[in-house]
Amino acid sequence: GMIYLNGKTIEDAYEIIKSRAQRTAYPDLANGATKLSVTLGTVRSIRVTIIGEVEIQGTHTISSLSTLFNALYQSGGPSDIGSLRNIELIRGNRVIKTVDLYSFIKSGIMSDNIRLEDQDVIRVPAYSKRVSIGGEVRREGIYELKSEETIADLLGYASGFSDNAYKQ
Repeated sequence: GMIYLNGKTIEDAYEIIKSRAQRTAYPDLANGATKLSVTLGTVRSIRVTIIGEVEIQGTHTISSLSTLFNALYQSGGPSDIGSLRNIELIRGNRVIKTVDLYSFIKSGIMSDNIRLEDQDVIRVPAYSKRVSIGGEVRREGIYELKSEETIADLLGYASGFSDNAYKQ
């Protein structure tokens, strides 16, 4: 019979189809004697609007499998004055997620890289506070800080003191 999978991920679709097929015509799916393969023939497109301090503002048509990071990449990323720390994902006129790219850039954590839906809006505001650090640190640079962050956080972004640093 028909199995409706609208809005499901490939992984969810696989599990739903496998569960249904196991119960009916293919009980050997449970023990591995029969294999199931699910592929996607056509991927639909969605429209996402990216506003604020990005290189290419506007409405972008992207794959329905795209994530927030994919859309930011397509827009050229934050501009010179764009925030990397307070990117907003707006869905249904509500901010559903505020993304901090530093967690990805510094640690590779991709928990903020969520899947987008049709008509989502991504807003990149201007940064609120940037601090320059140089001298005997491992990674000199200009870093964006949140209001609650301290010099210890800044040193963490700069990967700490260099071997020649006087730490007193």
